[in-house]
Amino acid sequence: MTESRRWPRPWAFGLLILPVAVYVGFTATPLPFLLSRVGVSVYEIGTIGSVLQLPNILVFLWAPLVDVKLRRRTWLVISSVVTAVCLWIALPLVGASSLVVMAALLLAAGTTVSLVLASSGGLMVTTLLVDEQSKAAAWNQAGYLAGGALGGALILWLVTRLPFFVSGLIAALVLCVPAFLALSLPEKEPAASHWFKGRLTAMKREVSSVFRNPVRRWTALLLMAPAGTGAAQVLLPAIASHYGVGASGVIWINGLGGGIALGAGSLLGAMVPGGWDGRVVYAAAGFLNGIAAIVLMSVIGPTGYLIGTIIYLITQGLCWARFTGLIVEIVGPDTRDASTLYSALSAAGSIPLAYMTWLDGFGYSKFGTHGLLMTDAAGNLIVFGIVLGIFLSYGLSFRHKPGNVTAE
Repeated sequence: MTESRRWPRPWAFGLLILPVAVYVGFTATPLPFLLSRVGVSVYEIGTIGSVLQLPNILVFLWAPLVDVKLRRRTWLVISSVVTAVCLWIALPLVGASSLVVMAALLLAAGTTVSLVLASSGGLMVTTLLVDEQSKAAAWNQAGYLAGGALGGALILWLVTRLPFFVSGLIAALVLCVPAFLALSLPEKEPAASHWFKGRLTAMKREVSSVFRNPVRRWTALLLMAPAGTGAAQVLLPAIASHYGVGASGVIWINGLGGGIALGAGSLLGAMVPGGWDGRVVYAAAGFLNGIAAIVLMSVIGPTGYLIGTIIYLITQGLCWARFTGLIVEIVGPDTRDASTLYSALSAAGSIPLAYMTWLDGFGYSKFGTHGLLMTDAAGNLIVFGIVLGIFLSYGLSFRHKPGNVTAE
């Protein structure tokens, strides 16, 4: 335990997540731009984008791999290297004549990079002290959000100046080099186990243990509540014209500025004292995000859009950092298949993002921009009121730190 106090530090997990961030940044910005430039239709680009989301949804199916045979740090490095190679090969194939092969390579890259996410989540739980885990979760989200924005911008800058082969090689190195930091983590040798025998039973047992424990159960349900999703983010560019903001404004405000704001908001999560209850902090972060939506609803003009959007994205980054912190608390250091459970909870957390995005769009269809933002704010404010009411009704302390919530 003395060794774990020296290393790893929470900030290290902001670097270990960079392989995921760079891959996501590439698929979110340079890829659509490059495909459109070679004449690929918007419909085809959307189809490819949808297919590349599958690993994020199905990761829990192969996440058990990182809980067997090899150390998680080894899985993280292997997965990052394979992802980098796939990206390197796929980049020169961007073009209408190579869409299927390119998409297949990027889908393979998405599958392997999802193991990086599972591995880093398991490492957070098993190599850090409980008091350090919430800070690590904040750094993790900051690295993911800021790294994705800056990584995508870097790759786009490279491909406009260098041959695709050289650009792909540099992008591959930027993606996989940070992963080798994982080899310095003080992780124990995994217990002997079969590759697949009994894995489904073990996964079922881990998930069941969450719902048998009252505290873990309602903490998990909080992850699926309509709070802290930041669902309006993907719709903000669509309402930019309401504020008189054009395409270039969206690029700077929602793109580069948005990545910085999300990263900064995530780092705010590292400043939350370790003794505060993670559930209250998560609900409070959602409350701030709801207030930010109301601010955005109240302002007018390009300057109002700039200020409101940046405030919204900063609070959204804080919400996502606390979301990761809650997952780490639910998993706990005593969970054997920590990466599997981490991935399952992370996948479940995408449920509220999906239905809140739909509800925000529905609000817009009925009442315009104000309907969208009020719907987004309502979910945050209602959940905060419920959580606050529960804590006050039962006399729970806001400074109570569940840590490993399995203990309650």
